[in-house]
Amino acid sequence: MNNSNDQNERNELYQSSHLMLLITYTAFVVALIGETFLMGWEKWVVLLVSVAVIICWIMHFRQDTTPVVRVRIYAVLMMCTAFFYGIHPTSTFDLAIIMSSLIMLMTMTGKKSLITLCQVTYYITMAYDFGIMISNGEKFDGLMLTRSALHLIMIFFIGWFGKIIIDKWTQVLSGTQEEVTQLTEATERLNDFLANVSHEIRTPVNAVIGLTSICIEKSQNREIHEDLIAVRDAGRRVADQISDILDYSELDRGKAVSNNEDYMLSSVLHDLVTEIRHEKPKDLELIIDVDPSIPAVMNSDVSKLKKILRALISNGLKYTRKGGVYVRIASEAQSYGVNLCIEVTDTGIGMTEYELEKVYDNFYQADSGRSRMGGGLGLGLAIVSGFVSLLGGFMTISSKPEIGTTVNVSLPQKVVDPTSCMSVAHPDQICLGGYLHFEKYSNPAVRDYYNSMVLNIVKGLGVQMHRVNNSEDLQLLHSSIHMTHLFIAQEEYSSNMEFIEELAKEVLVVVVANEDFKLPEGSGARVMEKPFYCFPVVSILNTSVHDKQDIGKKLYCRGVKALVVDDEPMNLVVGKSIFRRYGMEVSTVLSGQESIDICREKAFDIIFMDHMMSGMDGVEAMKRIRADVAGKNSETPIVALTANAMSSAKQMFLSEGFDGFVSKPIEIEELERVMKQVLPKSAITMEEPGAVEQTDDEFEPVRTEPSPKVAKASLKEQLKAYSVDLDVGMKYCAGDMPFYKSLLVQFAIESEEKAPQMERYYESSDWHDYEILVHALKSTSKMIGATDLSESAKALEMAAKENRDEFITENHYKLMSDYSRLTKGLSSILSEEIRKAKEEKAEEADPKGPDDPGKTDDLSEGGGDDEILEFNPVDEEGGQV
Repeated sequence: MNNSNDQNERNELYQSSHLMLLITYTAFVVALIGETFLMGWEKWVVLLVSVAVIICWIMHFRQDTTPVVRVRIYAVLMMCTAFFYGIHPTSTFDLAIIMSSLIMLMTMTGKKSLITLCQVTYYITMAYDFGIMISNGEKFDGLMLTRSALHLIMIFFIGWFGKIIIDKWTQVLSGTQEEVTQLTEATERLNDFLANVSHEIRTPVNAVIGLTSICIEKSQNREIHEDLIAVRDAGRRVADQISDILDYSELDRGKAVSNNEDYMLSSVLHDLVTEIRHEKPKDLELIIDVDPSIPAVMNSDVSKLKKILRALISNGLKYTRKGGVYVRIASEAQSYGVNLCIEVTDTGIGMTEYELEKVYDNFYQADSGRSRMGGGLGLGLAIVSGFVSLLGGFMTISSKPEIGTTVNVSLPQKVVDPTSCMSVAHPDQICLGGYLHFEKYSNPAVRDYYNSMVLNIVKGLGVQMHRVNNSEDLQLLHSSIHMTHLFIAQEEYSSNMEFIEELAKEVLVVVVANEDFKLPEGSGARVMEKPFYCFPVVSILNTSVHDKQDIGKKLYCRGVKALVVDDEPMNLVVGKSIFRRYGMEVSTVLSGQESIDICREKAFDIIFMDHMMSGMDGVEAMKRIRADVAGKNSETPIVALTANAMSSAKQMFLSEGFDGFVSKPIEIEELERVMKQVLPKSAITMEEPGAVEQTDDEFEPVRTEPSPKVAKASLKEQLKAYSVDLDVGMKYCAGDMPFYKSLLVQFAIESEEKAPQMERYYESSDWHDYEILVHALKSTSKMIGATDLSESAKALEMAAKENRDEFITENHYKLMSDYSRLTKGLSSILSEEIRKAKEEKAEEADPKGPDDPGKTDDLSEGGGDDEILEFNPVDEEGGQV
């Protein structure tokens, strides 16, 4: 019966019965007050019933008590009022009509006890009236007796019918609730099935993509080669659709969660542009316009933000035949931080009013023509809408057929660093030239988009810009003002190549071009790949004009003695490779204590110290080196080399006593900037690449000869099948393909030790050691270009740091599954390299004689053979993480 009551309370009729009871009671009291004065009844009762009505209305508006309690209070007060009305001789037989109406109202509440209360009140009132009539000596004739009996029986049957109606009503509601429960459970089972199937399909699809890439590499027949590429691209589309199904399934089940973290918009757009650049048709323009006043560092779920942007841009490109897509990103200050305002406008086929109404529906696409044009599952905007709601924002869509669609999204963001997301060092010293003939675009909207973007960049950065539309005006501009930078479109460059190359000897020339555009050999210009947007422009503008003479030259630190401290062997390999390219003499150690010991024996010119290490962390090790009077490095500059790249972390490290800060994976530009700050000027030279002589223990130099196009693309596609971005990894390896492959090999080999350790720490709930392991995985996976795995490890690192057991339990196995899939994929792709590395590792672990028991760290002395996998991790008993 309790369940029935709960169902009734949720019913709309039950909710409305409260108000109807109260209105009826109020009307009843007003009528009673009027009759009291007309009939000369007890006047003091008027005050009581008036106060009762006022109290009932106050309870209704304040909602202080539960609905059940309020209904019972209303009913009791109504019965008291009805009793007062019925005890007067003139109202004895009128009470039956009033009570019948009240029983009908009580039926709407679904409470049979209230109907019984009405019946009992009526019988008590009638018994009181009969008692008064008998005591007054009144005679009961036949009419009075039959009339009284009729009223008594009528109240009984009306109450009985009311109770039957409530029983039937309850049965219907129970059946409906059961059906709703069954449908809900069926929907959840279907969603679980979709999620499981998607996970299961993803593995063979990735295998298809990877194996097809291998076949593409081996294929010599042009037609077969093209067919294989088509198969691979189809596999990619399936993989993207699987990802959409998983996102939709999480949203539909209410299991999607927001994992907020600090992020920089520049990094988000860099990753996004890298992914979308290959999908954009060459005949469409993608214009990204960013307001420079957006805060440098914000806090939100960056993964979902990136998916929102990608889905909206991809949707615009998908449904646009001519013209392009314009993305405008700005911010509005709020008390909690800012609203990140995203506007995505396309010149595509647009939507009708009916399609706009249906666009939020799951799996909806417009007519079959649009479906054939766009393809997909129809989940894109539904997922975007779900993510926007999850992040606390809102989305609006406006569209006109054959004109285009505009989607506006507003997302609340916390502000971590309120400074501008982009700025130039000396805007007053910069004079821009722009040979960008936007009138060549036939679509007027595209011309407006480009003009708006350029205007916003110039105004936002506070720099001067002079635009010309032909070569004659450019020559006139060059002769009349001193330009520092010239941005020129691909077509304009090709038609005036000789003059532009001559100009590039004096001005920093940047050619805005498509991906396949190549400058002629020996060109003094630079290429900026489309899409043309603000962050690459700012990077160019921050290149000093006076440094132009150093373009093409490389920074070297000849003879500088460097110590790299990190408990992750792969990071030491990367560090040694990078720093040796600068001509440094590099030593490495695995822990904070080892760094203290070696600093007592050797003097170094610079020390790069990791922060999060097992045992003694980097901050403590740095302070001990500084305070060690017996050491030789108390004044040596120490740079924090850590995966914690937030601006607040940078300030923390500097305030602790570090001389500089470089985030991992190492960005070459940032590293060189810090080295220029902390090293004496005499230690730094700018020389032609390759000036440093190759020693026996150094790695292979960067190969300048181009690899076969198919082979190069094949490795990239094979890695992409396992969510590894070769371009990102190569960036961290300074473009050295052999070095990058060696990192992949070591990543796969180390997983054989790390994965079981992570499982042991997880099973024992040792979150401290678990945090250290996922921290290391975060860094190494990002270093090879496995960004998604790195982000998952980062989320688990934060959860372990905060002891959030539930989050770790929900996400650990997915991380391990992705980790295992990646390492198995690497083992398949690089099977021969891994086999050789293991053999060499086994040979190095074997003692070669009584005087050479085997070293665990040849790298610390800078010696050894050419193989970069010479480093042997400490064994498990030694506690290597």
